[in-house]
Amino acid sequence: MESSTILSSCALRWRNTGELVQARWLALLDVIGNDPMHLWVFGTTIIIFIVYWLYAAIFTLMDITKRPKFLRKYKIQPGQNEPLDLGRLWRAVKMVLFNLTVVNLTITWCLYVLVLKHYNSIEVRVLPSFGRAVRDFVAFVVLEETMFYYVHRLLHHKSVYKYVHKKHHEWTSPVAAMTLYAHPLEHVLANLVPVGISLSLLGAHVLVAWVLTSLAVINAMSDHTGYSFPWSGGSVRFHDYHHAKFNYNYGVTGWLDKLHGTYRAPYEQKQQLGKPKSVKIKPKSK
Repeated sequence: MESSTILSSCALRWRNTGELVQARWLALLDVIGNDPMHLWVFGTTIIIFIVYWLYAAIFTLMDITKRPKFLRKYKIQPGQNEPLDLGRLWRAVKMVLFNLTVVNLTITWCLYVLVLKHYNSIEVRVLPSFGRAVRDFVAFVVLEETMFYYVHRLLHHKSVYKYVHKKHHEWTSPVAAMTLYAHPLEHVLANLVPVGISLSLLGAHVLVAWVLTSLAVINAMSDHTGYSFPWSGGSVRFHDYHHAKFNYNYGVTGWLDKLHGTYRAPYEQKQQLGKPKSVKIKPKSK
């Protein structure tokens, strides 16, 4: 009897939460409008821009000021980017700004015209159920990981790498602000296409798309911060090692790397990154 009461209470609270979120969503649309094109194209671009630079600002300040000091011990490649080359960082930031504005707006508009306005914009005022949102989240992780892995490996092919992907790998010890420092073609193929196609296939609601895209941006930036905190996921060291060694850990979650033999576990990473260089000692002349 007690368990059924608890379940009923949880169900009631969840329903009330859903109704509250729905009400807040309608209130927001009453202010910004419910034009699907504005929500998908401009709304998505603005949200990604804000999330990216807020997150980048935190870690850029840490890298420049080297504070707080108690967090410096979590830096994965100590001594790298210390001090941070501000001129080099600014060159990267200019490329990121171009990708986050011109490229994002263009590709999102194209995706909207081709797909989103037909399949993802029927009921923008009505939010999906919790079950549908969870389903979209799980499917998004699988779809996005699959597309990103194979596109990323393709960009490492010797016939393509030096023309496109090499720009991103100029930072062998990455920092958060350069997460989207990449050739515009790479930004489209590796970053925007996997996310856009995944959302389109799922028929995701625009609000769900904003949440999933924000989480994807935060996860990608966490992997490029250069810090592995106790609460960080394993993907941080996983991707940092990719920047250090290039030919391993192409994915995000690692399961496709394990399938294709490109996975390097954390203990293997530490052994290879921390391996001391051999020093040849010349014999003393008599």
